[in-house]
Amino acid sequence: MRINVAKIRKAFGASEVFEFRELLEGMDAEDAAVKITRPVEVRVKVTNVGNSLLLEGKICAEVKLSCSRCLEVFTLQVEPEFSEEVCHAADEQAYLADHPEAAKEEDYTLLTSDELELAPLVGEQVVLNIPMKPLCSEACQGLCPKCGLNLNEQKCNCDLEPVDPRLAGLAEFFKRDQ
Repeated sequence: MRINVAKIRKAFGASEVFEFRELLEGMDAEDAAVKITRPVEVRVKVTNVGNSLLLEGKICAEVKLSCSRCLEVFTLQVEPEFSEEVCHAADEQAYLADHPEAAKEEDYTLLTSDELELAPLVGEQVVLNIPMKPLCSEACQGLCPKCGLNLNEQKCNCDLEPVDPRLAGLAEFFKRDQ
């Protein structure tokens, strides 16, 4: 996902739209935490806004995840929109003069050539837009805490009444009495 920004970088206000449909390298490995199931679609508009380039776009990706309740594997459609500002090394001082907060936090991307690799940005956006606790469905019942049975598939006969630990000794007393 490389784009050449040479023409845009030299003309203030110039913009160009780029579209890609590629598989992200490294995110499709078997041992990856996030597995992308099909090529990622990316549409990005690059605009020269003075001493930097503004990247605005949308990503469409399908990722394979494990449900945090029942542990079943499912696919999730992730469609984040993003906005990122990048600065060329030749314009870095002017950019930092306009954006002093960026210098303090080191919160800017620096280009050393006219080629911009979008794959790291796209991968980051996909990962950032995955829920912390992904669910296969909102109605997912999860696993039985006693026997481990998937409660979405069948009901178990476990007694799930919570016992107050302070009264556990008393419950044992009544069980002996019977």
